[in-house]
Amino acid sequence: MTSPPTPTSGRSPVPPDDNAGTRGETAGQSGYTNPDRTISASPSPPPGRVAGRAAVPTVAGRAPAATCRPTPGGSGRAAVRPAGTAPEGRPARTRLSEADSKGKRRKRWGRSILLASVAMIVMLAGGGLIAGAYFYDSVPEPADFSENENTFVYSSDGEQIAKLGGENRQIVAMPTLSDEVKAALIAGEDKNFFQHSGIDVWGIARAAWNNLTGGETQGASTITQQYARNAAKDLEVSYARKLREAVMARRLEEEHSKDEILGFYVNTVWFGRGSSGVGAAARAYFGKPADKLTVEEAAVLGAVLKQPEPNEADGSKGFDPHFNPDAARIRWNYVLDNLVEMGRIDAQQRAAMVYPDKALRKYSAKSGETGVQGTGTGFVIQKYVDREMTAWGITDWRNKGYRITTTINAKAQKALEAQLFRTFEWKQSCTGKGDQKQCTNDVEDAIDVKGTKINGYPKNVIAAGVAIDPKTGRVLAYYGGADGTGIDYAGKINEGTTWEDGGHPPASSFKVYTLAAAIDAGISLKSTWDPTPITATGKNKNCDKYKLCPYEVENAGRDPGKLKCKRKCTLKDVTRMSLNVPFFKIAKKIGPDKVVKMAHAAGVNTMWALSDGKARDLTDPATDISRASFDYQVGFGQYPITVLDHASGMATFANHGIYYKPHFVIKVEKKDEKTGKYKLVPQAGEVIQAERRIRAEVADEVTGVLKTMPGYYYHPLLGRQAAAKTGTWESKTKENAHSHVWTVGYTPQIASAIWVGNVKNASDPIYRPAKLGGGNITSVGLPADIWQAFMNAAHTGMKLLPEPLANGTGGKLGESEGVGDGVDPPKKDDDDEDCDDDDEKKCKKKPAPGGSPVPSPPPGGPGPGPIVLPTPLQSLLGG
Repeated sequence: MTSPPTPTSGRSPVPPDDNAGTRGETAGQSGYTNPDRTISASPSPPPGRVAGRAAVPTVAGRAPAATCRPTPGGSGRAAVRPAGTAPEGRPARTRLSEADSKGKRRKRWGRSILLASVAMIVMLAGGGLIAGAYFYDSVPEPADFSENENTFVYSSDGEQIAKLGGENRQIVAMPTLSDEVKAALIAGEDKNFFQHSGIDVWGIARAAWNNLTGGETQGASTITQQYARNAAKDLEVSYARKLREAVMARRLEEEHSKDEILGFYVNTVWFGRGSSGVGAAARAYFGKPADKLTVEEAAVLGAVLKQPEPNEADGSKGFDPHFNPDAARIRWNYVLDNLVEMGRIDAQQRAAMVYPDKALRKYSAKSGETGVQGTGTGFVIQKYVDREMTAWGITDWRNKGYRITTTINAKAQKALEAQLFRTFEWKQSCTGKGDQKQCTNDVEDAIDVKGTKINGYPKNVIAAGVAIDPKTGRVLAYYGGADGTGIDYAGKINEGTTWEDGGHPPASSFKVYTLAAAIDAGISLKSTWDPTPITATGKNKNCDKYKLCPYEVENAGRDPGKLKCKRKCTLKDVTRMSLNVPFFKIAKKIGPDKVVKMAHAAGVNTMWALSDGKARDLTDPATDISRASFDYQVGFGQYPITVLDHASGMATFANHGIYYKPHFVIKVEKKDEKTGKYKLVPQAGEVIQAERRIRAEVADEVTGVLKTMPGYYYHPLLGRQAAAKTGTWESKTKENAHSHVWTVGYTPQIASAIWVGNVKNASDPIYRPAKLGGGNITSVGLPADIWQAFMNAAHTGMKLLPEPLANGTGGKLGESEGVGDGVDPPKKDDDDEDCDDDDEKKCKKKPAPGGSPVPSPPPGGPGPGPIVLPTPLQSLLGG
């Protein structure tokens, strides 16, 4: 399997197809793909870690100083074991005869004298070197040679949603640990740490002896020396290294307290399970912060240090209880016995201690980042948090020990993902070789979570959603897909490039902004409009009567002959029935730029023109929003926008026309490494600023109409008022099929937008599963189901009490006469004679079967001169 193409795949962008009416298959846009594009090959997985003794792990792309790890072959130290136990894999030694024993003692004594002599000679001979090096060598602290520490991201209600940083490290301040826990962490490696001055003379002597005689190299360093070795990036076990260690260790001991040195060591040493340092290890082994460790648990970690992982080179299993439970317990007992010898615990305490196997977490070697893939919050981290941190001047933050509190509400996020979470399996197909090789990715399968509304739908269907707090602009929930490194279907992709994309045609859901623009222009909800379809060809041609040739507009899915309002429908009615023709006429009457400006006032910052397929930044006053970019079809939602922007627009109406900029970060904190406590980072964090963007009476008039819609769609919320609007855009690749469907809406506390469409080719049709009867997915179907279920669950989970929505005036605002083009139906007259249908002044139409009068053709109305940039027929279904 391969991953789907992403904006960072390295491929070259390809200009959009000139014929793509809704920019559906623009190449270079992940998710809206051209089958002929080239995809870069996926990188090979990183090599596995090399087993060995405690050291700092290797992380690709990091400074080598932070990656010191031993080569295969175990710890490089003599194994120290409790009395009466034999090294693993060896038979227990048998007792020697008294004569043999004396002989052995004489040999050992002689060798010890020789070792000491050699050590003294070497140390004296190298005294000048050591003395000189003393003044020039410096020993970096953890912050100097390894700045990597995990940054944690939290929801606004305190739930961790991400852990960032390629290296899994959390710096722990030593004052936060008890003396017993600190001792337990090092008792197995250096029980004399608190007494010595940093140098193991006999260790230097042994290394010197073996270096001179060609014997087996050994370690036996103090933890001060071990830290110095890692800081110096020197893993060679030799006399020269021992001398360097000695110099650096002595300097450490002179310039730092024992507690500081202990902190240097335990915060950088490798514990296995993807953990560098005790902070990460405590969570990996016991699922808790280091300052909550018991002595027994700390002893497990202290035992692991000798060899955290199995060594394939020599077959040793190490001391992780997952790989070698018996040896792990033996080593644990050894650590605790050393604690008694060190005077940190007494014998009675030692006897009462029990191995904490029940507290151990299930083994996992995963390290580094979480919360970016396999969750809907990935894009929150990858795009929006990063963008806001950068705006505050914090560009290097992912592995620098920050704590970031986001606006995401964990309950709202879970409520959203519970409706639409879905992942995809992709299959790559390639043709050609070398430079001629071209590959495409296609969806092989969709993997659903039980209970979601999207469960069981065809594999090409995906949904996206965003929820915002209307009173603050805080983004409460966000889902643009389950992979934060891939395609964001709720926001923009290829952002900042020529081929910036990410919008979806909002269709009738965009009529909210057209309605607001009409009301703002003085048009009442009681004004009347003629919904007769506009045709430019054939025997039913009537565009000339409306001065709208060569445009053609339909009320897709609506039979005008069956409308109760006939040719005189109020603006409120055409909104409820989502008739396209009146909204097209409104855009023509007030100007499409007024509709675009209203959408931007509400919160839509980007729209895509169809003339060139490129994004228009509505925040830039110089951006062209003339008919060259957005023609009359803007009235019924032809031009794509993002899910995030649509949700923002709904939030402004929910808040009576007051706009708050959507944002994702509440506060940023940085850990004080001396105290372990987090402190607020100055000049970073949310700034909530209200802007009156739409007159309150206009926004509330819109709400008064939209609050009737959830019940009309058979999707009311439980026990609370809500406003909503739907929209459906037809497929351009298959007649009478749908490709984009929406439901957007709000309560006073939550505004949300839900979109359903294609995971790959934007204009392909989307269908219901056979088990649900098949057919098109409609706007009052899946997206409305998702919207209703999410809104109910989010309000309940967040414990939000019902609040009333605005009522509006019901049409008292603005003018109702002389603004629309509604036509009264002809009166019935039994004396009517047959006459020419085109001579409306001389006759009336006879009643149609059933007694209902047949509407007459509309009279030609006033209009502008010749229309430029005619747009072909766009078939829509009004939501």
